[in-house]
This record gives sequence, structure tokens and C-alpha cells, in this order.
Amino acid sequence: MTTKKITLLVLLIFSFIISRFVFFLINDPEGPNLLIVTVLAMIIFVPVAFIYLKVSKAK
Repeated sequence: MTTKKITLLVLLIFSFIISRFVFFLINDPEGPNLLIVTVLAMIIFVPVAFIYLKVSKAK
């Protein structure tokens, strides 16, 4: 794997961790829905990955 793919994979994993943490702070008695956690993780991941790719391309 290239460095860029590994970095994007790490960003994806951290976006899921952040998403789960946000729902942990909400303290929902039913627990976080997997679909909602995934959507929030994608909402976090897409802009961060876009910024990362733009910055790495500029170097």
C-alpha cells in the first residue's frame, strides 16, 4: 500500500472513532445506530480527506 492509501485508511478509522464518541456523549439509551454512525463518519471523513488530498497534491 502506498503512504497516501494508508493515511486515508487511518483517517477513515479515526472518523468512525470520532463518530462513535459523539454518540457516546449524547448518551442515547438505545445506543448508537450503525447506519447513523456510518453516515456521521462519512460526513467527517469526506471533507478531511478532500483537504488532505489537496494539501498533499500542492507539495
